[in-house]
Amino acid sequence: MLALEAAPMARRPHVQTGTIGGCLLNGCLTLCALLLVTVVSAWIWLATQPGRDEAKARADLRANVETRQQRLSRAAADGVLHDAEIAQLFPPEKPAEGLVDITRQGESITVIAEMPGFAPPSAFILAHQTMVEGCYAFLVPPPAHGAPRVSVRQLSDRTCTAGAPLSVPAR
Repeated sequence: MLALEAAPMARRPHVQTGTIGGCLLNGCLTLCALLLVTVVSAWIWLATQPGRDEAKARADLRANVETRQQRLSRAAADGVLHDAEIAQLFPPEKPAEGLVDITRQGESITVIAEMPGFAPPSAFILAHQTMVEGCYAFLVPPPAHGAPRVSVRQLSDRTCTAGAPLSVPAR
C-alpha cells in the first residue's frame, strides 16, 4: 500500500482527443486553414494573371515603338528618307498591319504605323500569348543641324484601321 501512495498519479491531459481543442492541438484545423489559404492565393494569382500579361505586352509595345523611333532617326540622319526605307522599318507583323500611311509636307514626314506588343504565357494553365496593338504617328522634322529628332504620339486605333495598308514600291 505504501507503494501505491508513493507513486505519483499520471497526469491527465487538459484536452481530450476528439474535441475541438484536441483537433486544433493535433493540427487538423491548422492544416485545413493552410489548405484554404493556399487555394485562395492560387485563385487570386490566376484571376489577376491576364492583367499582368497585358502589362508585359504593353511594355513590349512601348519598347518596340522606341526601337522603331531610334531606327527611323538613324535612317533620316543622312537627310534623305525614302519610302522604301520607311517600309523596311515598319513591316506588317500579325496582328498589326505595320506601315499604314506616309505623309510628306515639305521636308517633314509623318509615318503612321500599327505596331504589336507580345507577352509570352506565364501561367502554365493558361498557355496563351497576350497581344496588344497600337497606332502611332512618327513625326520626322526637316533635317536641321545633324540627325532629326523623331517624335512619336499615339493615335486612336480607328486611324490605323480606317485606311488600307500602303503598297510602297521597293527601292
